[in-house]
Amino acid sequence: MMPRTAAGTAPTRETYFFLSYAHSAPVQSARTDTDVWVGRFFADLSGEVGRLASPRPGVEIGFIDQYIPPGADMKAALAGALGAAQVFVPLYSPGYFNRPWALGEQESFLARLDAAADAGSVPPVVPSQHVVPVLWIPVPSWEDHPELDAALDLGRDVPAYAENGMRALCMLGAYREQYQLLLGRLAWRIVEPTRRFWLRPSRAPALDEVSRQASADPAFVVAVLAPTRDQLPQGRQASSYADRSRLWRPFGARQELPLAEYAASTAERLGLPVRTTDFADAEDLLEIRPGVVLIDPWITERPGGLAALRAAARALPPWAVPLLVTDADDPRDAHRGADLARLALGVLQDSGATRARWVGRMDEFAGLMPTLVTEARRLYLKHGAVFPASVPSTRPPSLRTSVSPPIEAPEMPDEQ
Repeated sequence: MMPRTAAGTAPTRETYFFLSYAHSAPVQSARTDTDVWVGRFFADLSGEVGRLASPRPGVEIGFIDQYIPPGADMKAALAGALGAAQVFVPLYSPGYFNRPWALGEQESFLARLDAAADAGSVPPVVPSQHVVPVLWIPVPSWEDHPELDAALDLGRDVPAYAENGMRALCMLGAYREQYQLLLGRLAWRIVEPTRRFWLRPSRAPALDEVSRQASADPAFVVAVLAPTRDQLPQGRQASSYADRSRLWRPFGARQELPLAEYAASTAERLGLPVRTTDFADAEDLLEIRPGVVLIDPWITERPGGLAALRAAARALPPWAVPLLVTDADDPRDAHRGADLARLALGVLQDSGATRARWVGRMDEFAGLMPTLVTEARRLYLKHGAVFPASVPSTRPPSLRTSVSPPIEAPEMPDEQ
């Protein structure tokens, strides 16, 4: 189970270290943004720390966000893990310093250390003993990041480390000796301070408290086309729906947050400020920003729903990627919902939305989202107007009577 925390409460699980890294956009052939070499490094480091550490009841070796199960509240789980770790190990790279999500993890942990220091812990908290950075990928010399000095200290006597970064040493067999040397040194820096002082679990601020995205100027849009609770198709129960489409929960109690929030978290981890919205409110944003459109195929069971879906598909810009979602584990949705999904998928693709996809499980959704976010952004950079008009010339059909005023969005962040 993941360590969890709420405001003012301490997490229940402890670890020796928390590994923080910048999520990278997946290649087109991949289905996840998880960096396999980060996972390899985490496993190797966990082995070294486990070899040096004294066993402690209920204490695990390390934490990486790949442990967070689909359907969990990721930001809450991260806050819990940050509040339970002895040492924060950031993998510095060019992308790390451009990812509000990664920097937010570091700021949250530092805020926890500051709070412990203010509380007068004995012995006093020494932040440098609890933050042990690693140079994962070399950062261009013209970028000024004082934090890099501490990362370089790990391998001042290993030229290949400063030249190539720890990832290259992890990947290439030619650097095996240097890699093992630095791995052991890093593990010692994690374990040694805990022999003198064990940092008590305490609250770490949530990422939203230390790293706020400019939601008024999003770089990515997550729109939801789903029935609302007061307009349910025949045969549907209200438990998965709310008064707004963007609050749709197709997997019921197996997801702690609305589905749109999981998609938004994926984009945020890739460095993109996000707006979640009902599809009916997304006309202007989808004209000037890439996005995904999460679709409940049961929308086709509403009066005029099939025609509305067909019209919406024809109006979508190329960079708005549709994703149909059903719950294959729910008997009420597995059969009829699957039939409707196949129908809706055909309608979308026949109407021009050829990139439409369909998933039936939460883990499939979580695994596919990094690819969809990256694909939508790539299509926007390829097809989008260089200087988009403040008022789009065409709009997706609306499911409401009023129209929101146009929104001018800022530049997209650079690709990492």
